[in-house]
Amino acid sequence: MVLMLDSMWSYGYEDAVRVGRAIEELDYFWYEDPLAEEDLYNYVKLRQKLDIPIMSTEYAPGRLYGMAQWIQQMATDILRGDVAVTGGITPLIKIAHLAEAFRMKCEIHHGGNSLNNVANLHVIMAMHNCDYYEVFPASGANKFALVEDVEVDDQGLIYAQ
Repeated sequence: MVLMLDSMWSYGYEDAVRVGRAIEELDYFWYEDPLAEEDLYNYVKLRQKLDIPIMSTEYAPGRLYGMAQWIQQMATDILRGDVAVTGGITPLIKIAHLAEAFRMKCEIHHGGNSLNNVANLHVIMAMHNCDYYEVFPASGANKFALVEDVEVDDQGLIYAQ
């Protein structure tokens, strides 16, 4: 099983280093959002200290236009986005292409509801630099606008329809 840690902006720099080193020893695949989303300075330092890939642009200020500084300053190893947060399908595809131009992965965040899940899935199907699909198991008010929702099968796979 592949394990990743999404810390959701939980740490200051020193704690992020400690947790990062611990999950490196446990062979985690990536370390997501350990620091506040605007803390570019400490992300650069953190990335220099750790070997585990850092993914830190889920809610990066500036959406598409904010991604360039994360790449230029080498503050992240993997770009992140989704249809809802980045402003739609077109900006998300542009982020994926920007990552691809730098030979980076662009992993797609969950959509928050069933319709955005499908939109994200179709974006993933159109890109080459995404390995995982984070699905939000929609229910109640978040499950709407679809005849058939995205479902994860017993092998952990999903299928575009």
